Amino acid sequence: MKNAGIILMYNCSGEKFSKLKQIFAMLRLRMRVVEPDRYHISLGELAQGKGEPGEAAEPLPEPMLVFCYLPQALLNQVLEVIRVAKLPPIPLKAVLTETNQSWDTHQLHQELLKERDSFAARESEP
Repeated sequence: MKNAGIILMYNCSGEKFSKLKQIFAMLRLRMRVVEPDRYHISLGELAQGKGEPGEAAEPLPEPMLVFCYLPQALLNQVLEVIRVAKLPPIPLKAVLTETNQSWDTHQLHQELLKERDSFAARESEP
């Protein structure tokens, strides 16, 4: 059976993220906190709980979420609940896809930053 839904969580520790974790638990989503010593492991392996820790990398400078194996309706529900709960913003969010499942954390992070910069550039155009 496919996993019901897993969230890879980066830099989402501490009190300010406790409500987010409660929401994920309420929706019966499994959470995997990804530590810097696992950044070299592919996203697909991380989602499956595989891969051995390696040398700790520099932690990401901001929080990031990767939604894995969520049906579209559940993903929409999760995003809506997060929005309504007025949680601290987590601008870097991704969905595990066939394209990015072989990427490691740093590659995904770089792609999300490029995407964010691209959106910001478009919004600032007259």
